[in-house]
Amino acid sequence: MQAEDPNLATRPDFSSEDFRDARLQLTNDTVDDDQAARILGTLWDIQNAKDIQRWNTRQEEEAQRARDLADQAAATLAEQQRRLREEEEAALAEERKKNKAKYAPVPDYCELYFFTNAGLAEADSFNASIDNEALTLLKSDNGQHVWIPASNTRDRSTVIKDEDLTWEQFGEASVRLIAAMREHDWQKDRVDMHVKFWTALEVHPWRRSTYNHLKQALLLYQSQQRQKWHRAIGTSQAFSLAKLNEEVLKRASDELAEKERSARLENLRQV
Repeated sequence: MQAEDPNLATRPDFSSEDFRDARLQLTNDTVDDDQAARILGTLWDIQNAKDIQRWNTRQEEEAQRARDLADQAAATLAEQQRRLREEEEAALAEERKKNKAKYAPVPDYCELYFFTNAGLAEADSFNASIDNEALTLLKSDNGQHVWIPASNTRDRSTVIKDEDLTWEQFGEASVRLIAAMREHDWQKDRVDMHVKFWTALEVHPWRRSTYNHLKQALLLYQSQQRQKWHRAIGTSQAFSLAKLNEEVLKRASDELAEKERSARLENLRQV
């Protein structure tokens, strides 16, 4: 088997002293030394062309064998991955059957206000069994009047945003919401994460600060990050609330401090 690529071969100088004996084999009354050198060159060209053809054919055959092996390996791998996915899906389906609570979807974000004393008192004053059956007449966007359940028109203007709660209200709500999570079979690690999250806020040095914007920054951070967490569940951006992000917390503080400065300047202008 030829080891070197004949495409790279260079025809020897058959007129040189190295090939004197070869030329003598061809020299006779009609073929002189120069003609013998040309004959040797022609014979070499013919043989080299055949070598090149065989070489190229062999290279293509080897390349095709390599492609076939690669295709076979890829097909085998794809089949293994398909079977693995099927096994994983089957295992996950079985796991979901056994642990329905673990895979239950997380409810949408809910303001902490609804778990404060004020929010619960408002809920008690709203008799759903009666109001849900009551109808009220409203004018729709197209100008027509339609009857809709009175409960759908409930005023949400009284709902206090998380960042505007007092720390006392925050304490009321966080304890009750944790209890509600456990009652509704939230995944344990998610419940524990919220406990760590809210505890970290309660014990943070800013919580006892004499600067109001620092204390409010903790509540603003809580509101923003909890909403972000709910939106990220089930996506590649999912994250844990347990550890506070001090950089984001600092931005919340700067935002509130700037609002306070702007408000003071505006008050001075009005004096």
